Amino acid sequence: MTLVLAIMVPLLSAFLVPLFHLARKTLSVGLIGIMGLASISAALAAAHTGWYSPAVSLLSGWAPDIGIALVGDRLSSAFLLMTAIGSGAALACALEKFGGGPWRFYALFFLMLGSMNGILLTGDLFNLFVFYEIFSVAAYLMVAFSMSWQALEAGLKYLVLGTIGALFILLGTAFTFMATGVLNMALLAEALASIPRETLTAISACLVLGLTIKTGAFPVHFWLPDAHSSAQTAVSALLSGVLIKVSIYALMRVCYIFFLGTNGAVFLAITVIGSFSVLGGHLMALRQDDIKRLLAYSTVAQIGYILIGIGCASSAGAAAAVFHAFNHMLMKMGLFITAGNLSEEKGTREICGLTGLWKSHPLWVSAFAVLSASIVGIPPLNGFMSKWFIILSSAGAGTVIPALVIAAGTVISAAYYLRVLSAFISPDEGSSDDLPPSVPRKPRRRSISFAIVGSFALLCLVLGVMPFSPIFREYFSSIGQTAVDVEAYVGLVTGR
Repeated sequence: MTLVLAIMVPLLSAFLVPLFHLARKTLSVGLIGIMGLASISAALAAAHTGWYSPAVSLLSGWAPDIGIALVGDRLSSAFLLMTAIGSGAALACALEKFGGGPWRFYALFFLMLGSMNGILLTGDLFNLFVFYEIFSVAAYLMVAFSMSWQALEAGLKYLVLGTIGALFILLGTAFTFMATGVLNMALLAEALASIPRETLTAISACLVLGLTIKTGAFPVHFWLPDAHSSAQTAVSALLSGVLIKVSIYALMRVCYIFFLGTNGAVFLAITVIGSFSVLGGHLMALRQDDIKRLLAYSTVAQIGYILIGIGCASSAGAAAAVFHAFNHMLMKMGLFITAGNLSEEKGTREICGLTGLWKSHPLWVSAFAVLSASIVGIPPLNGFMSKWFIILSSAGAGTVIPALVIAAGTVISAAYYLRVLSAFISPDEGSSDDLPPSVPRKPRRRSISFAIVGSFALLCLVLGVMPFSPIFREYFSSIGQTAVDVEAYVGLVTGR
């Protein structure tokens, strides 16, 4: 029941938001907060169930081969936890900025949350596509929500590329059904082993390409920098911190179940894509003058690290990929929230204009410095630990070049984050007689946003030393083992 509620509660909230608006003409912050708390609690309950007692919910009692199955295990639980934390943080930032006014925004938010939980829990390939379509439509509209020309252009690009990605996922689903006659993932794990290799290659190419577009990996990343940089701050944080991770989960689940023992070329392709994403994302970020575009291109590079871990096709690589995905959620959400608030305060997103912030906002700059050091990979922060585990997994899988790419990416990322921090620390030149004064901005209350950023920065410090704990290593090792244990997944769903 908890698996169903994780999907139904946010979808019900999305349905109730416009009804409350019609009845009362306004929405209170408390009402949205209650809906958000209920939705996040439902997701956490499903994560708890999947972690301690992996479960399958067969809707209406239909058998897996003809009905809809929801599956909760340790891999889905880890991503449900990420979604709950990241979505809660984004909702809190949105409530602090917008209040209860823009009801359409909150309706889209809950619609997106329900569809994300659906992707994380579905055990059916076609329903994965259906939830993706709901998820994508809500994301397109949230990107364009501010209605500025930059946001509308970004939303259109996201729509076009997202539709292409969805088309490949649908083609892969159709080919799969034509070849096997089933859509349940557990049953497909058995059925795909017996189909012709050419058919399997076509299926894997469509599914991997479609999901890669959805993750925003290089070189099909064109939608991501515009979408992440042009959206509202809360949406930018949500896109980079949470939405990308849902696509990472889908890629992991599909590839490990379908191709782990049948098509090893898939994981080599994922590793190559990941390596190009690391280098391409970092090199493009190095050229940016807009701080939010810099962070967006950094996301492309961080996706590459995760893909390299997935491409190792091992439990260690999967565990390292999940660890880095969780770390990236903390680091990048904190960075986007900080960059968004500080750029609004200064009236510019150009890095050269973000001077004097150390003097006026020392706590914000300090948090940004911790998060930047973590995402660069400075020991003993969490970003270093997860990158180190990915390097070890890559070397253990016999692919040394991706490990060298990760090391090179660390050096490049240090260069552009130091440039940002240097601007923050530099004296504000706006007071010079030869230059116009800085655009005055009315101070805003940002206590909630800073509490989130500060908490995430503190977690980066804590998670940097947690891997030395045997219990912590055991937990993440169990996630990796769950990801690659196809027989256990099949047995859980079929009851064999």
